[in-house]
Amino acid sequence: MTDPSTGTFWFRSESNVARILRCTAAAAVDTRRLSNPRYDRRSHARSSGLDHPDLQLGSPPSDRKSDMFLHALGIAVMLLAAPQAGVESTSAIDAPPTAWLPSTIAVVDSQDPDLEWKVLRDPTPSALNRGLQDRSVAQLQRHLKRLGVFRGEIDGEYGPATAAAVVALHKLAGSERSDTWQPEDWTIEVDHSAILGRHADEMDRIEVDIDRQVLFVIRAGEIAAILPVSSGNGELYWSKNGGPGGGLVHATTPKGDFRLFRHVDGWRKNYLGSLYKPWYFTPYYAVHGSGSVPAHPASHGCVRVPTWESDHLDSMLKLGLPIHIWDEPLAQPQSPEPPITRTEPAEPTAFEIV
Repeated sequence: MTDPSTGTFWFRSESNVARILRCTAAAAVDTRRLSNPRYDRRSHARSSGLDHPDLQLGSPPSDRKSDMFLHALGIAVMLLAAPQAGVESTSAIDAPPTAWLPSTIAVVDSQDPDLEWKVLRDPTPSALNRGLQDRSVAQLQRHLKRLGVFRGEIDGEYGPATAAAVVALHKLAGSERSDTWQPEDWTIEVDHSAILGRHADEMDRIEVDIDRQVLFVIRAGEIAAILPVSSGNGELYWSKNGGPGGGLVHATTPKGDFRLFRHVDGWRKNYLGSLYKPWYFTPYYAVHGSGSVPAHPASHGCVRVPTWESDHLDSMLKLGLPIHIWDEPLAQPQSPEPPITRTEPAEPTAFEIV
């Protein structure tokens, strides 16, 4: 039967699955025969009836007509799926994985412009977690890359980069910020129109959504990358910038409109911790890589991203690039300090925040 919510097919009983596999095997044999230019198709049509030995095996007379239908359907699907001249063949691994059918059993959606394979799958496949390494993770990584939240290698390993990308997508969807991929996550769709609508006159920019804890890199008016971040946690801490001799200040990330004006390659250390490849948007605050980027605000005010994401940012960011930091997509950002507009960066006169 068909699942109307996903458009995929599934079957109630094991006997039906067995019949499908048996008929598919018979169809594979006949497909090979039909693909042979020397094969007499008229003779095949006369001889392919209820006397087919593969269809009779284990089938009561009342089921042979439905077996013949499945057999014919299998031949049609295999002939349609055979590589054509000028048409690129697509692997069945490019479809969401199944927990109970081989990934080679698939049907083609002829209305799909990308000719993606739609694998027959269980309506309740299992979840994917850290540490898993198989083809289903590779498919997940491809899916996350298409959504703009994953920039790593498609290696089939559910490691930190894949887990961070899953968290980023959960943040975008407003769901639980877990690094476990649930079956229902395949249906997540995110509308970026509100993000792209902000500061639309700037074709290249950074948007930081403090509420959802994500960062958007926008290039040529399109979203080029989406990163999970961790901003200021709002707690009190002792800072050297807290008045003469230092003092207690709140760990808040400044909101407003800024520009990147200083970049340090590699690690930079101060009394609060280490910053990897920081991009400063004020003399004290930066977007920088960190080994600790939880799903919630945890920094002293900087915008933390995973260290491997800092390596990717090097090819996307530049000095002078606008960066906008705000709470809500429809809220007007309020700047606690004036934007930095100078083109000649100066060394900070105090200690930057991590």
